[in-house]
Amino acid sequence: MNKMSKEPILDYFTCVAAASRTVATAKWPQNVRRLLWLVLFGLAWPLIKIVSFPMLMLDYVLYPGFRKVEVKEPLFIVGNWRTGSTLLYRTLARDEESVAYFTMLDSFCTAICMKRAVAWVFRIDRWLGGHFHRFMVAFDEIFLAEWSRIHDTGFLKPEEDDHILFADFASGAMFELFPMVRRFRRLFFVDREMPRIQQEFVMQRYHKLVKRQLYHLGPHKRFVSKNPMFTHKIATLSRQFPDARFVHLVRNPVNTVVSTASLFHFVWHETGALYPGEQDMETVLEFVHTGYKHAKDCSEWLEDERWVDVRFDDLVADPGGTVRMLYGHFGWSVPGSLERVLSTAGQRQKTWKTKHRYTPEQYGMSEAEIYEQFAYVYEEHDFPPPAAAAS
Repeated sequence: MNKMSKEPILDYFTCVAAASRTVATAKWPQNVRRLLWLVLFGLAWPLIKIVSFPMLMLDYVLYPGFRKVEVKEPLFIVGNWRTGSTLLYRTLARDEESVAYFTMLDSFCTAICMKRAVAWVFRIDRWLGGHFHRFMVAFDEIFLAEWSRIHDTGFLKPEEDDHILFADFASGAMFELFPMVRRFRRLFFVDREMPRIQQEFVMQRYHKLVKRQLYHLGPHKRFVSKNPMFTHKIATLSRQFPDARFVHLVRNPVNTVVSTASLFHFVWHETGALYPGEQDMETVLEFVHTGYKHAKDCSEWLEDERWVDVRFDDLVADPGGTVRMLYGHFGWSVPGSLERVLSTAGQRQKTWKTKHRYTPEQYGMSEAEIYEQFAYVYEEHDFPPPAAAAS
């Protein structure tokens, strides 16, 4: 067993030990929430690993052609959290004729044989009246309703694909869920803190999983990925996909910082990483600062035709026009199937209302303080200062 194969096992026991310490030392309700998370995680990871490994090997027998699939000019949507990446991603994902993407279910069904089996289940289900599909939708509404209040999610919806690396313990989500375990920083701040040999290992695994997805959905399609965590692995992605394109979404820091704090504190409280009401703004601010700065550093050495900045307000005001601008910038023609999607993108956006409410004061900050800390972002992107800072 080499070092790379040992790493996930060591990380697994590190997670179990960290969660167990919280259960043993914390008070209700944090200890109960962490215990439930420990049981879920402790059972889920071995099960996913045990099931996925033989299925991935079976792909080499049943679908060997996936190895020849070329991932041409993939599009990676990056930027800090809460900057509109989901809106852009799901607008593009509506064009199923020319765009390939991952759903949350794909994050668990990584092998082609698993994907094909699920596809057959849904085909039979449609023939029988769609009862299983309705069950899946109801499951999302019941068990993911609280999470969807913060971020619209569901097993059948387009979602971040960093989670497909979960079985290999190579997903940055581990640091999101275990922010107190410094060992997992390398999984999050990949370009800066992960050893080069591990970067190559992770990217090779990711590349093979993307090839499988394209083989399943159609090798002719353009692969599109949306991951705020990928903002911290732009250089690593660029080495693995030399012709990749990057869309960097940027939003006024006041909105970005506070909305990100709301998102992560919700996750940390729900999983018992923090006691309800306890805050960790130091980690949140590091996430956001590093996201802005690392993206800027990467934009300076990436060719202009491979990178474009998009402001949140411009995307929300005209998602269809934004996508057309992106395709034009990258030298791509807009296929008819996507044009039909874009023709109604603006109308769909007008019906959307956020359920995510927050204020800077909830997290011990003011708009003026955020403006002072992120003055470099306001200057670079010409954002208007908050009224509190401008007065």
